[in-house]
Amino acid sequence: MPLSGSPRKIPLRTGALHAVQIDAARALRKWIAQRYASLETIARDGTWLDAEDVTRILSLSLPGIDEIAALLELARYAQSPRFDLVIVDTAPTGHTLRMLDMPETLFGVARVFDSMREKHRVMVAALRGTLRKEREDLLIEELASDARRLAAMLRHGDATRISWVSLAEPMAMAETRDALDALRAREMTVSELIINRLTPVPIEARSGRTVRCGHCDARRSLETHALGQIPATAHRVIALYERDPEPRGIPALQRIGKDLSAAAATASARSRRTAPWTASLNGDLVRIDSLSAESTRLLLFGGKGGVGKTTCATAAAIAAAAQWPARRVLLISTDPAHSLGDALGMPLSDTAVRVPVKGHLMAREVDASSAFAAVKQKYATAIDTLFDRLGGGGSLDAGHDRSVMHGLIDLAPPGLDELAATIEIVEAISGDDPLVHLAVVDTAPTGHALRLLEMPALIHDWTHALMTILLKYQPVIGLGDLGSLLLKLSRGIGRFRTVLTDRALTRFVVVTRAAALPRAESVRLVERLDDLGVHTPALLVNALGRGSCARCRSASSRELRELEALRRAVLPEVEGRRVLIVPTTLPPPHGHAALGRWQRTSWRCHAVALDRP
Repeated sequence: MPLSGSPRKIPLRTGALHAVQIDAARALRKWIAQRYASLETIARDGTWLDAEDVTRILSLSLPGIDEIAALLELARYAQSPRFDLVIVDTAPTGHTLRMLDMPETLFGVARVFDSMREKHRVMVAALRGTLRKEREDLLIEELASDARRLAAMLRHGDATRISWVSLAEPMAMAETRDALDALRAREMTVSELIINRLTPVPIEARSGRTVRCGHCDARRSLETHALGQIPATAHRVIALYERDPEPRGIPALQRIGKDLSAAAATASARSRRTAPWTASLNGDLVRIDSLSAESTRLLLFGGKGGVGKTTCATAAAIAAAAQWPARRVLLISTDPAHSLGDALGMPLSDTAVRVPVKGHLMAREVDASSAFAAVKQKYATAIDTLFDRLGGGGSLDAGHDRSVMHGLIDLAPPGLDELAATIEIVEAISGDDPLVHLAVVDTAPTGHALRLLEMPALIHDWTHALMTILLKYQPVIGLGDLGSLLLKLSRGIGRFRTVLTDRALTRFVVVTRAAALPRAESVRLVERLDDLGVHTPALLVNALGRGSCARCRSASSRELRELEALRRAVLPEVEGRRVLIVPTTLPPPHGHAALGRWQRTSWRCHAVALDRP
């Protein structure tokens, strides 16, 4: 059913349930509008900026404000007498962890505004002899108070509980262990670990006897191995079995709710190890040069969390290195919850390392915060150099205005850290003799990947605003290294926008599954990419095909219907776009050798029918 930014009553026979999809942009506009006059006064009275400059800065987004606005909305619902309990479906791992850090970011914004306000306070105290709090001071106190309140709410074990949901798969378990460690470092405790979509034992409907099914047996063997990796710190584990068909609508979700309430703190029954299993699909094999041409410099993989985009991106990079041994290929992750190292079976960091495959392949997991820290350090150095040249007097208070200019970098729009890291990639692939001939990028899940692709326009506006202010005051303070830094950032953003929409240079492969929810999200993603002018030549339908038991045969039929629905939705719009299919492989490919073999022998062009296994 459709939802909006206002809570909607959900029709239930018993109980009271409302549902809402928080519109962070709308919440932000409302938040700014209610406080705009005070924010303008703080910036105008506390800096050498005039009203036009202040309007230009405040028209842009504050750091992390989407996540902050969402958190403030959650806090508002939690404190409302209208609701007794708020249940939150968060973003995937990496961005959830970043949202949980937003109280400290909000506190940092309060510190910047407080620094701006200090100059006004000193002047008022000197003129009046006393100091009383004004509307602007109360706003700063509100920001700091909200930050403390949100931090306390998130870390209060009685007020907030975290249920972590995972799959019984090796890579999902590796990500879960990392997430639990990260939450523990933030003094947050996970109340229960929910292992979702476990494979039930196949049963013959008439006799009630168990039957053999290559897919189900191999799947349960994989799950047994993964369940053995559950962290010792997970005190309560709840097991949920996979539902057929995919649960949508209130009755299906109510049945899962009953299972959650009644679930024992145990996982699935043990299963003996069985032979590997791979679905058999029709269709011609896919060569990597059908996804990435020799002219391609940027090959992005994206999609809904859990569809296998990391595995597919890794396999494609290995295949590209083998196809073009003279080209320098870089496999890189911009997803905060990095899994490239898990897929390759080797440790990775922010420094690129060689992957031992045919050709020249390097791999790197980007530390966006490190890239942003480097930008901030260059900015701080440029500010200090600029103000070191200034003497006292004039319209500038060198000490105070130096502090304020330092603070402006902390008011940069959200995602500048990820964009700074992405600009590094674009610079590496640019020019006649680039450091990297092809960058294969494992992006964050759908929503945040789109935010990264849409971000250049916002960051460009922010950079332009600062440049305009600097040029305006050039006779007083000059430009120096700060102007050069902002100009370089602006040009880097411009190159990223140009490369992103150049069909010869950039391709985006959408990874999905043949199920209703992934299909719906993938169609929306393709439509948005088309609007942005990003070339999307293919959709890769991963893990297609089931076994021989009755449950698997029924699931295969549903997969074919979803596959056809996807094809109808995305193919007629763009000439040359293809749907590719990848068979279910159990256990999933792991390590560079298996991933390379998997791409060469398994990826296929879409055919109408599946061969029965």
